[in-house]
Amino acid sequence: MYGINYTEVPRPRISFWVPKLGYEIERSILFKCLDARTVLGHFMASSNNRVYYRTTGGLYWKVFTNFAPAFRINGQSGHSSRETWLSLKPEALVYATIAVLSSGVFWWWYTVATNCRDLNPYDLQQFPVCEDALSDVQLDELGKKYLDDVQRNSSMIVRMQKQTGRTETQSFKLQKSKLIIDEIDRVLARHYGFTDEELDFIINYDIKYRMGRSDEGGGGGE
Repeated sequence: MYGINYTEVPRPRISFWVPKLGYEIERSILFKCLDARTVLGHFMASSNNRVYYRTTGGLYWKVFTNFAPAFRINGQSGHSSRETWLSLKPEALVYATIAVLSSGVFWWWYTVATNCRDLNPYDLQQFPVCEDALSDVQLDELGKKYLDDVQRNSSMIVRMQKQTGRTETQSFKLQKSKLIIDEIDRVLARHYGFTDEELDFIINYDIKYRMGRSDEGGGGGE
């Protein structure tokens, strides 16, 4: 038996989207996120301090890195047409930002606030995050630890396509980094003021799908 859960969403909203909430606890998490006085867009600027991500494709978790994932077409280095980046004002925020965007908190936010298919600039710019979190030394260190881990667990996926020929794409097995992601969420819980119950909800949110796939980031095509 499958069922659909509903809960009332707040009528006054800060944006055009209606949050896709299924449990009462999500209302509480949403309000605590929205209490942040800043959004990620406040820390963005044109610079070389980049965080790379894919605008669409991939599987369940979104991948954020400080490097362009490896991509080759017919043996020649290139980049996927689905790959882009955001840039930050100070370089010091890069690792913490990667930690935040790789968290269960952001994944939950993405599923309730977006179309759950594409990752648009607006979706990142409007993610609520306080400056204290991005300046947190623990998150900076966890961002570095996470990147080392996903790089170590990555592999190249080869596909043959009619239009482009042989493509090789660096693929990431993010479920292997779940324990690090849980550490990130525990730190973020302090900044958002989550209760133990809310933190547990975030850590276990969508876990069947998040842990059930062997790779992420291949996506297919360019």
